[in-house]
Amino acid sequence: MKRVLPWLLGIALGATLVHVAAVALLPRAIMSRVFAGFAALAPPNQFVHPPLATHESRTIVRPSPDLAYSSVLFDVSEQPLHVSVPLSAPYTSLSGFAANTDNFFALNDQTGDTDPIDVVIVGPSTRRDGLEGLRVIEAPSDRGVLLVRRVVVSPDAFASVDAVRQRARAEPLR
Repeated sequence: MKRVLPWLLGIALGATLVHVAAVALLPRAIMSRVFAGFAALAPPNQFVHPPLATHESRTIVRPSPDLAYSSVLFDVSEQPLHVSVPLSAPYTSLSGFAANTDNFFALNDQTGDTDPIDVVIVGPSTRRDGLEGLRVIEAPSDRGVLLVRRVVVSPDAFASVDAVRQRARAEPLR
């Protein structure tokens, strides 16, 4: 029994270290890759509107062919970000993901939001002056990703949905 105890303790310690690494480090590593991919497409705080997903699309894990995605890598370390997302029928949602992959908010046209969904994103380092009367969403990190999903009822409807999503804005609040 005395020979087995050190092995069991070593296995338990190893399992604990792997668990802590997976929980603490893996999400940040994933978002680092996401940030690098976004940086190749557009600068921070600017929407990207990829084409409608197909069976070959893989920029978003398991993309749905009946959703038009738009996304923006946000950086609110210097100033708040004003985000305006016009709605398109039959469904539009806006979600925020922190630097550790946590989904910290989700809004959609089913929750009674007005057209457009209009929010100001701030993070831990963001100045807060001049935000009175605005719908402020506090992100747990200064960097993250905003994702807009829009239902496209048929391939023929994509053009009209795309015209609406092109009007989405993410602009630093001065």
